Amino acid sequence: MGAAATRYLSQVPARVGVIGPDEPADLETHQGVFASHYDQGRITRRLSKDVVWATLAQQAIGQYRAIEEQSGIQFYFPRGGLFVAPPGAAGDYLLRVGEIGRRLDVAYEQLTATELQDRLPLLRFPDNCLAVLEAPPAGYINPRELIKAQLAIAAQRGATIIRETAVAVAGDGHGVSVTTQDGLSYRADKVLIAAGAFTNCFDLLRRKLALRVKSETIILARVPAAEAARLQTMPTVIYRIESPVLKDIYLLPPIQYPDGRFYVKMGCDTSADQTLYTLDDMRAWMTGGDSDVVAEAMAAAVRTIIPGLKALAWETKRCLITYTPHGKPFIDEVEAGRVYVATGGNGSSAKSSDAIGRLAADLVAQGKWAAELEPDLFRVCFADEL
Repeated sequence: MGAAATRYLSQVPARVGVIGPDEPADLETHQGVFASHYDQGRITRRLSKDVVWATLAQQAIGQYRAIEEQSGIQFYFPRGGLFVAPPGAAGDYLLRVGEIGRRLDVAYEQLTATELQDRLPLLRFPDNCLAVLEAPPAGYINPRELIKAQLAIAAQRGATIIRETAVAVAGDGHGVSVTTQDGLSYRADKVLIAAGAFTNCFDLLRRKLALRVKSETIILARVPAAEAARLQTMPTVIYRIESPVLKDIYLLPPIQYPDGRFYVKMGCDTSADQTLYTLDDMRAWMTGGDSDVVAEAMAAAVRTIIPGLKALAWETKRCLITYTPHGKPFIDEVEAGRVYVATGGNGSSAKSSDAIGRLAADLVAQGKWAAELEPDLFRVCFADEL
């Protein structure tokens, strides 16, 4: 969200700077904050049960190719997207698909289990499942490269990128000062705080926001190049699995990671997930949390969905999901004319981050809401109000 907002703000006649640390070299020993983009694959799609999230995705997807062209950085791969669920879990989603599909002109097909097996023989699901196959532009994005692309364009336009960690924000009659962990201070007329799960940490806000931070586990199956080639036509998958341990699986086709190897990535909610309340809680989870406690169940799910998967090795990774009470991002003013926030991805924001960043940038630049979507949808909620 912050990188996207920086790109949009770099278009206005003002000096723009963005403060935030780079990805740590070693996550296990890192003692600072963590961002959500340390990864190579996130699902992008337009169909959703929620028309607001679908609209944000539609707007963001429409900008992908322009961002790639302006930055020279590829991050978008339109492979299609599959939604699968047993009849009970699929019902509500299928009811909304028609309405949202017509409104946003989304190309998709509804498939029975038999039709799904015929269309996508690489994948396997229970015989009673129903499916929706969304055509490209659904697919996946590389969040690391998207961040690089957004910031590269902003830098081309004169924005200053400051690789530090902000620990305090203070407003006065003349503007806002931002202090970093390095002891440096920067002054600005206005500040947008887009700090994800760490928004309530340090002294960034006078009042804490009503954010819930949850632990999230992903598993990576390392596959040989030949197996990656065999699965190259695989779409992204969202699967409402019936399991006492796992819930709401998302699965991506093999993607090449920075180590040069190919991995199939799966993430989901699990019975071991925790709500994390403090900075120490979040750091402890990210650097040494027991993500392997559900590794066997997660690996079994991947092997079931992709029969005959040739996996060379398995490893789990940890991340953080930030939820808001109303299920939409907070995009709002928190101190009149000075301090604004854009946070709370609700597990759905990577694909839509460009649209969210644009809404935040417009609010900061103009000092008022100028978008068609209603501002109350994104209204900030404070912890002391609940």
